[in-house]
Amino acid sequence: MATGELAMMTEPATGHLLGSFPYVRVGNGPRRLVVIPGFGDSMFGGSYPPAARVFLGSYFHRFTDEYTIHLISRPRKLPDNYAIDDATEQYGQILDEISTPVDILGISMGGFIAQELAARYPELVEQLVVTSSGTRVVDSGRPTVERWKAYAEKHRWFQIRSELATDLYSGSDWRRYLFPSTIQTAGRFVFPRPAVPTDVSRSLDAILKYDGTSTLEDVEADTFVIGGSNDLFFPDTILQETADGIPSATVFSIQGAKHGAFDERKRLHDGNVKAFLNGHQTVSAN
Repeated sequence: MATGELAMMTEPATGHLLGSFPYVRVGNGPRRLVVIPGFGDSMFGGSYPPAARVFLGSYFHRFTDEYTIHLISRPRKLPDNYAIDDATEQYGQILDEISTPVDILGISMGGFIAQELAARYPELVEQLVVTSSGTRVVDSGRPTVERWKAYAEKHRWFQIRSELATDLYSGSDWRRYLFPSTIQTAGRFVFPRPAVPTDVSRSLDAILKYDGTSTLEDVEADTFVIGGSNDLFFPDTILQETADGIPSATVFSIQGAKHGAFDERKRLHDGNVKAFLNGHQTVSAN
C-alpha cells in the first residue's frame, strides 16, 4: 500500500512514512493533527508496536473525536552535524504525504521543528502549538543538555533517563521520585536502548545549536505557546519571548510545572490546547 493511501485511512495504524519515519496514527476525526516528539524520540528502537496505537489513543483521547492524529518520529541513523534545519526539510516531505494544511503540536525539540515548519511552509500549517519548547534553550538549562550529550557519547542511557525524569516533574509529583529509582534498577533492562546510539548525541547537539529567534516573525499560523513556569529549559521568560516574536501568538504558563507540564498537568494542558485549536480563549486556570 502506498504511503499516500495509508495516510488517508481513518483507522489506527503504525508503520513508516517514506520508508524511514516511524509513525502512529489514531483517531477518526475530520481534522488532522501532526505531533512532533522531543529528543527522547531518539532513544527508542525505531518501530512502534501495535500496542502503541492503544496507548496513543488513550493519551490523546481528548482530541480523537475531532482529529486524526499522526505522531511522526524522526528517522534512525541521523547524519553527522544533524540540525533542526535538516529535520524541518524532512518533515516538510512528510507533510506532502498527508492532506494539508494541518495543525501541528511540537513538544520540546519537536517544538523547534514545528516553528521552523510553520515559518518555511506557511501553506502547510493551519495552527501551531508549541509545548514545553520555545525559540531556544535558556542559558541556565544548557549545561544539563551538554551533560546529557556527554552521557550519550558514553552510552549511559539510564543516567539520561533518570535525570530527565527528575527534570520533567515538579517536587509534588510522585513520578519525580519513583521514575529515577525505577530507571536505575529494573529500567536498565526494561526500557529500550536506542536503535542507533549516535542519534541521541546528535539530537542533543542539534538542540544546543538551535536559536530560532530570527524566524519567529515568519510564522503566519495562529500559535499557542504553552509550558511549565519552572521548566529548566523553557521557563516563563522563553515562553513569553517566543510568543512575542510570532505575529499571532498567545502564551499560557502552567504555574509550578516543569518540563513535563504536558504530562504532569495533562488535563490543564490538553484543555487549553483544545480550546485554542477550536478558536476559543484559554478556558482552564492554574
